[in-house]
Amino acid sequence: MKRKFALLILVAAVIASAAGCAGIRDAMAKIKGDLIGQRFVISVYDDYADKTLEITGSKITVGLLENSANFSVENTGFESEVIEITVNGDQMFQVGNTVIFAEEGLDMVKDYAVPAEVGGGQGGGFVPFDRFVNDIKNQIGKDKTIIISSQMGIPIGVYQGKEVFVTVPDDLPKMTRLNIDGKSLYIHRANYIIMDSDLLN
Repeated sequence: MKRKFALLILVAAVIASAAGCAGIRDAMAKIKGDLIGQRFVISVYDDYADKTLEITGSKITVGLLENSANFSVENTGFESEVIEITVNGDQMFQVGNTVIFAEEGLDMVKDYAVPAEVGGGQGGGFVPFDRFVNDIKNQIGKDKTIIISSQMGIPIGVYQGKEVFVTVPDDLPKMTRLNIDGKSLYIHRANYIIMDSDLLN
């Protein structure tokens, strides 16, 4: 019995160290954000990729402003897509704009020229296996480049990280959440490309 218990702990430790690098850090960051908030810089952009507003705060949380259609399956009304943002206890509603929530310390890559053409190396093989391997690597965290554009396709900026974990929150419409080297990034209502950085080499 003790041997089985020790084996379970060993397996859990291996999974945590391998699969958990990015995934567990992301889960911990989300729990921390839900409980006490996180320090973010919120940047709002128009369709032409011009920044129209920037907000910073030490305790920022993001959620959906729900109406009855969001939580009642019998309701035939229009589900809310309004994002409710709390900044140091004050409330802000937003809908329609491109918004980037970057945790303090996570900065865009400066003077980055996005190439018009990219190509991978000579890797790859059996496609289903490649997808499986990529999925495992995504859970661990991969070296990725994130290219963000406005809803009209005009470039806004680029982020890069050695360990990047990507999720799409069920409770936040039109939003993607990334954990980049332990820092949180939310992208709301934007065009973006997330690719392995190897493709740019």
